[in-house]
Amino acid sequence: MLPDYGIFVPYLRGMKRKVRWPDYRSMNEVRLKYELIKLEKRILDLTGDPVDYEHYRPFLDWCRDEAKVEVIEDMMRDRHFILNLLFETHCTPAEVARLEKINGMLLEMTNRTYHCTGDMMRALMVMKKDDMDDDYELEGRLVPQFDVPDSVLHLEDDDYYGSDFVRMAAILHETEKHKPGGMADVSCDWSYLKDKSPSATDKELGCSNDMDDEHSWAEGPLVHPKLAQIKVCYALHALCTHLNWSIPDVLRINDFSIEVKLTVQQFSGQDLNHPHWRD
Repeated sequence: MLPDYGIFVPYLRGMKRKVRWPDYRSMNEVRLKYELIKLEKRILDLTGDPVDYEHYRPFLDWCRDEAKVEVIEDMMRDRHFILNLLFETHCTPAEVARLEKINGMLLEMTNRTYHCTGDMMRALMVMKKDDMDDDYELEGRLVPQFDVPDSVLHLEDDDYYGSDFVRMAAILHETEKHKPGGMADVSCDWSYLKDKSPSATDKELGCSNDMDDEHSWAEGPLVHPKLAQIKVCYALHALCTHLNWSIPDVLRINDFSIEVKLTVQQFSGQDLNHPHWRD
């Protein structure tokens, strides 16, 4: 039975009503592809064309409309469900091999995200600091990236799925990038560190990958007999179950980015002294 993926649409002066989508599991491949095409057209009607640079600014306007973002996110959730149903039926040896390769790459990039964050903290320890600095926060993330249409691969079975993968990737980049439960979210807070020596290990800095151990993160659409040999890493699990990237979308992502951000905090009152609670 299809999960309760009803979406909200604008209705009568800002009121909202819930619309129930059909039971996609009861549909055959032809009907699923028909529903997918209709759904993606409705999405693009709301967002505009993300790869037509003449209209790129209007495309970004929907990102600032919370109600519209909510509607689009729910529609993308239904798209995610349809594409995973199609993958469940299709699932070729080439797709399995590609997913296994991506899984290994994401695990390696996850470990690099943690290590890069730890290295940045060790560099911070020996860096000259301003006397007014109160705290430092480091955040490391691994994210899919969409900058140009080449960020999405064209594969031989694109026609089977019938999705506009390039435009949908641009929209997913906007709807998913700030969601919690991402692929690798590393946080390191200076004030909580017990060991502030440059020789501190990644684990001592709280920058070790404890999510990936001997267990597989295969859940939801990643539970498939043809994928049983893949020990699914947390990043792939997060992409396919926490976020709205379907397995066919993931197979086509050509750009991933490791981002480490340093936030320097200085607290001050009107007299330019530190607030009393910092003493």
